[in-house]
Amino acid sequence: MKEFWELQKTILQKFATEEPEVPVVRVKNITQTSLILEWDPLSLHTAKLRSLDIYKNGTKLAQHVPNDTNFIKLSGLDVDHEFEFHVVIKTTAGEYKSNKVTARTHKMDNLTGIRVAFGLFEEPEPAITELKDLLAKMGASWSDEVSVETTHLLAQLPGGSNYDRAVQHSIPIVKPEWLIQCDRNKKIQPALPYYIVSVPSNE
Repeated sequence: MKEFWELQKTILQKFATEEPEVPVVRVKNITQTSLILEWDPLSLHTAKLRSLDIYKNGTKLAQHVPNDTNFIKLSGLDVDHEFEFHVVIKTTAGEYKSNKVTARTHKMDNLTGIRVAFGLFEEPEPAITELKDLLAKMGASWSDEVSVETTHLLAQLPGGSNYDRAVQHSIPIVKPEWLIQCDRNKKIQPALPYYIVSVPSNE
C-alpha cells in the first residue's frame, strides 16, 4: 500500500506542480526598420498552448505566430526609435508573461544591420569577393543562404534558390550598386531604384 501512495505522490508532484515556464525573449538582427524577436523554445510541461501574443510598447500586435516557431520578424518600424517588447502565452494551466526587452532601431548612417546573401551574377568572381570585402569594411555581414536574418539579396540576374527564397520572404533583390552607394554615401539607401526586376509603380 505504501508503494501505491508513493506512486500517487510522484504522479502528483510531476503533473500537478510542474507549471509552464515563463518565456524568455531577446532581440536580434536590428536594422533601421526591422528586428527579430526571439524566445527560448517553450517549456509547457503537461499544459497545452492556446495562444502566443507579441506586445510592442504595451499594445498587442496582430501578427499570428505559428505554434512551432520561436521567433518573429517585425518590420515597418520607425527609424532610430526605442521600442519595448514582451510575449504573453496562454495555456491550459494559465497565462504567463515574459521578460520585457527594449531595443532601438538603427540610424540611417548605421550600416551594421545590413545582412546580405548573393544571387546569380554574370561573372561571380571577382565581384562577390569584392562585395564581401566591402561588407566587412562597412561592418555589415553576409551569409551563403537566404534566411529570416537576410535584409537584402545582391544579384545581377533573376533565378536560383536564393532568389526564390528572397521572393517568398519579400526580401529586396537589388543590384550590387546598391551596396556600393550605401558605402559611398555612408548611409543606407532606398532599395527600390536598385531592384533587378522593375517593380510596377502605383501611378
